[in-house]
Amino acid sequence: MAQVLVVEDDCLIAFVLEDALSEAGHGVVLAANADLALNIMKDSQFDVLFTDIDMPGSMDGIALAKLVRTTNPQRKIIIASGKRQTSRQELPENSIFLPNLTLPLRF
Repeated sequence: MAQVLVVEDDCLIAFVLEDALSEAGHGVVLAANADLALNIMKDSQFDVLFTDIDMPGSMDGIALAKLVRTTNPQRKIIIASGKRQTSRQELPENSIFLPNLTLPLRF
């Protein structure tokens, strides 16, 4: 299965995502912001980046996703937000946007 890096500053959402992805058989590592995610990516390989848009730190999730896309064009990227809408032009190429991601998550 896939190795997923989840970048989410809301602990409750991060843990729900971790549980759901782990139960589906994926390996999951959590990071609370883009800065921590970049440090984790220096030492680990991931198949999927799942990131929130609005987070504290030096960059938001869209900037993180664009950076990841330039360094690894094959990596799958999922961008989510419970607060913001975004246009396709704002997103990196070949990424998926999940709008209105809030708790309770319904699968």
